[in-house]
Amino acid sequence: MSQPASTARTRLLRLCGVCLAGGTAVLALALPELADAALRNAAGGGHGGGGFAALTRYLDRLASYLIPVGGAGAVLGLIAGGFMFMAGNPGAQKVLGYVALGVVIVLASKGLAA
Repeated sequence: MSQPASTARTRLLRLCGVCLAGGTAVLALALPELADAALRNAAGGGHGGGGFAALTRYLDRLASYLIPVGGAGAVLGLIAGGFMFMAGNPGAQKVLGYVALGVVIVLASKGLAA
């Protein structure tokens, strides 16, 4: 039998919390200088710029490489959404809306990473 919606939602929220905590632990273990800078900054000592500057550089480079990939994905999404719209599929508007949202996110990614 299926579970009640509240039980399924509770399980989903628990899973999200565990994934977030696990991701934070993996990030702290993989990039200890970031964790050290964050702890030092939270404790009021040091400038905390070393680790966060490296993270900012990484996000900036990642955005630079992913903008062309996002542009290609947007073109493919527009083509697929256009074909769906011409075929009379009622989900075409939703697909085209998601494509538009994705284009805005891709174009804003460079500014958000800076």
